[in-house]
Amino acid sequence: MAFAGVNRWWQGRELYDKANYRRHCSILAANMVEPISEFMNRGYDIVVIGLDGSPSSGVRYTGRARAWGGRPHFDDGDYEVVEGMGVWMEELKRGLELRGVPWPRATGMLLDTTDWDEARDLPRCLDELDQFLADGVDATAGDHAPS
Repeated sequence: MAFAGVNRWWQGRELYDKANYRRHCSILAANMVEPISEFMNRGYDIVVIGLDGSPSSGVRYTGRARAWGGRPHFDDGDYEVVEGMGVWMEELKRGLELRGVPWPRATGMLLDTTDWDEARDLPRCLDELDQFLADGVDATAGDHAPS
């Protein structure tokens, strides 16, 4: 929203994965490194919570749009949720690692998906988030580890 405003076109990862947007995210990440590092040094449990399925803020899953080039049409298979990080999360992770700050525990709430029944299951998403926070372990480990 800070990059393209509230009334931006819907985009898939392919449209966000551009130099100008990555530069914007890199600047945002650079502003987050010091506070995250300071909280970590003081022993706080830092977590990143993204919006899985988002082409920008997905932690475990991102979204690809097959043929969008203007106003999107939601035909079957037009938007695909796939494993991987969104562009903003990649830049945040890279910004932390470049400055020697480890990537915190991270997860995403799967609210941005092509399965609208699954996306609307907010109570399930909140239960999963509660479990992630209570477990104190990296919910992205294993098969869904971000690259």
